[in-house]
Amino acid sequence: MPMYNVTPAVGAAWEAMLGAVIQGLRQRGWTDPMRVVPATGELTALWRAPDLLLSQTCGYPLVTELEHDVQVLAAPAFDLPGCAGVDYRSMILVPQAGGADSLEQLRGAVAVINQWHSHSGMNALRHTIAPLAREGRFFSRIEVSGSHMASIVAVQQGRADVAAVDCATYGLAMRAAPERLSGVRVLQATAAAPGLPLITSRALGHAQVQDLRAVLLHLHEDVPSVLERLCVSRLHAMDLAAYEPIRQQVREAAQHGYPTLA
Repeated sequence: MPMYNVTPAVGAAWEAMLGAVIQGLRQRGWTDPMRVVPATGELTALWRAPDLLLSQTCGYPLVTELEHDVQVLAAPAFDLPGCAGVDYRSMILVPQAGGADSLEQLRGAVAVINQWHSHSGMNALRHTIAPLAREGRFFSRIEVSGSHMASIVAVQQGRADVAAVDCATYGLAMRAAPERLSGVRVLQATAAAPGLPLITSRALGHAQVQDLRAVLLHLHEDVPSVLERLCVSRLHAMDLAAYEPIRQQVREAAQHGYPTLA
C-alpha cells in the first residue's frame, strides 16, 4: 500500500489491514501463498504484476495507463476534512507567511508536484488552474518532488510557491504528525474526484475478485480499530467507470487550452 505511509505508525496500520485481508481470504478457503511485500521500485510495474493480489493506485494512472491491466475493487472512505465518502479533493498549499492569497497571485510562481502521473498532485491542480492559463502557460516552472510530503517540504523551504496535496495525505499528517505541516496553509481545495482505488491483477478470476471485494467491504466490521487508525470509516465497492470524473477533468483542462501543467 504505497500511497499514504505518511508516518511509520500509519504504514504499520496499512500493513495490519493487508494482514486482515489475507486472514479473511483464508477463512474463505484460499490456500494459495499470500504475503505482504514492500512497495519498492517502479510502481507501475508493481501494479501490472500478474501475481498482484492487492494494492492501491491513483485514479489518474488507472484511467490513462492501467485500465487494461488491473481490476478495480474498492476505495476507502476517509473521515478527514476534504474527503466525502469515497470522493476526495486536493488542498492547494502555499507558504503560511507571504504566500499567495488567490490563484491569480500564483501566476508566474514555481509549482511542485509529487509525480506527473498523479491526479491529486498534478491533474487536479491543472484542472483548477486551466481557466486562468494564457496560451497554455501559468507557472514559471514545475518541479517534481517524488511524494506529497516532499512537496510540502519544498513549499516550507521556499523552493516552491505552491503544491497540491490530497486531503487524505494532508489529514493523516495533520493527525499523526502536525509538525510536518508547519509553515504552510490551505489556499483552497480543488474539485472532487473518486479517491484512490484498491486494485488487483487481471489474472484473478471472477469468483476470486468477488471474494476479495467481499473481504474488503467487511473490514469495518472485522477490524474496526485498524480502519480507525487510518481514519477510514469503511471501504466501498468501485469499478473503472466510477473514475470517469478524472477523465472529465483532463478533458476540461484541454478545452481551456491547458493540456499540460506549465
